[in-house]
Amino acid sequence: MATYVISDIHGEYQRLIKLLKKIDFNDSDMLYLLGDMIDRGNQSLKILQFAMQHQNMIALMGNHEYMAIQPLNWLSSNDISQLKNMSADLTKDFVEWLNIGGQSTMKEFQALTHDEQENILQYLNELLPYEELTVSGQQFVLVHAGIDNFSKTKDLAEQNIEELIFDKPSYYLKYFDDKYLVTGHTPTRYIREEELNLVRGIVDKNCHKYDKIFKANNHIAIDCGCGYGGLLGAIRLDDLQEFYV
Repeated sequence: MATYVISDIHGEYQRLIKLLKKIDFNDSDMLYLLGDMIDRGNQSLKILQFAMQHQNMIALMGNHEYMAIQPLNWLSSNDISQLKNMSADLTKDFVEWLNIGGQSTMKEFQALTHDEQENILQYLNELLPYEELTVSGQQFVLVHAGIDNFSKTKDLAEQNIEELIFDKPSYYLKYFDDKYLVTGHTPTRYIREEELNLVRGIVDKNCHKYDKIFKANNHIAIDCGCGYGGLLGAIRLDDLQEFYV
């Protein structure tokens, strides 16, 4: 039995399947998906349905899932031609979601039966904001983006969900002395670019070549830029081995 973590698949279902084959994922293993399974790519809901069918796959809430819930809920009971009747607040939410890649997910959702739509919505609403687990004696905290307004005296359960799914953490701050913080959300190419620029004073316009898992200060960042033409990465928590497609 092994425990794997993948993040920010962004609708790239075939990449996910290829990666699972590469790691030889089986029914005795566990897979944690750190959110942003949807949008941009054209098989977002296929990823959700795939995860829903596997009890050994646990998904967390990402900002893309969070932003999709209200628009998809509206679409489940309204036709797109009725957009003009939508409230101002929901219209704003809808536009913001479409602007971050929601168009493809919306088209997929509209092609589903009503029962399939309801199952997707129920699944999205039940996504966890974070997960804490111990693997091979090592403790891990899994969250989509980071821990905004972090305090060592503040329990994770006290964090607002938006503090966990929208704001990137400081990759140079050690949040926990005895735990690894595992996050997605921010493509690691940008973490490397920031590191080169701020620490070394180097400007590297080819930051895509750094699409690999980033480890520093008990922090493991695993969004390797799949949604931006980069790699899809997985980390095995048992031994911190990395895998890519």
